[in-house]
Amino acid sequence: MIFKGVCTALVTPFTKNKKIDYLALEKLIKYQLDGGVDAILILGTTGESSTILFSEREQIIKLAKQIINKKCKLIVGTGCNDTLKTIEFTNQAEILGADACLIVTPYYNKCTQNGIYNHYKTISQKTNIPYIVYNVPSRTGFNVLPETMQKIATLKNVAGLKEANSNIEHILLMFQTLPKFAIYCGNDNLSHIFYSLKGCGVISVTSNAFPKEVKKSIKNATESFSYSKKFFSFNNLMFCEPNPIPIKYVLYKKRLIRNYLRQPLESLEHKHKTIIDIELKELENI
Repeated sequence: MIFKGVCTALVTPFTKNKKIDYLALEKLIKYQLDGGVDAILILGTTGESSTILFSEREQIIKLAKQIINKKCKLIVGTGCNDTLKTIEFTNQAEILGADACLIVTPYYNKCTQNGIYNHYKTISQKTNIPYIVYNVPSRTGFNVLPETMQKIATLKNVAGLKEANSNIEHILLMFQTLPKFAIYCGNDNLSHIFYSLKGCGVISVTSNAFPKEVKKSIKNATESFSYSKKFFSFNNLMFCEPNPIPIKYVLYKKRLIRNYLRQPLESLEHKHKTIIDIELKELENI
């Protein structure tokens, strides 16, 4: 198990000219550490990894490693739709001192269940750092079946699963098939269900803005249920447009970053800004 508790899937802040805003990144990481999170994931989907250059990845990892300084686990998103490039990214993360990696299933390339197993098998043969498999069918168009994950879980350095499937039956089958394996919630609005199933934690978008609240939610069943009710609307709003568009707007409202994204992503539509503004005010009053 790489971590137990809350891991924030951190955004990557940009300047007006779309360069990496390293000062804002440092501020964000310190905000997460102050919030007591157990791990920080950089360069995941929420970090707009698909538009980050290889040289930028190196600088981001180095800065995160320096600021975190063993206060929590540092996880780096290294997966893409190219097995060889995933291996390159994963080895880079290990060399730069990451504690673990998150490797998403290949997107766009339509492989079979056997193909996905061999994808991770090849990665395990060519890397040493522990990694979490990331299943997110809404993004990749591909779903890892429980029996396939059972085979993948036996591979060297496979240390967990981030399950971002909203199909409850699939989630139950995954827990049933892998009773002693580290399974992490990948959807904030389902974290209460994962908690009740004895999941190992959540890799959260919401904790970008509310790390203390998400951390508190995993203390016990009562806190988990209370959080689920309080943040139900907010968690859903964070996906009213593709992630990380909404959460970047929230972080801008909280004066943590400037609200810039890299193309093809664009800033939140005005109609959604209005709804989120109302929700943020309601959360402040609860």
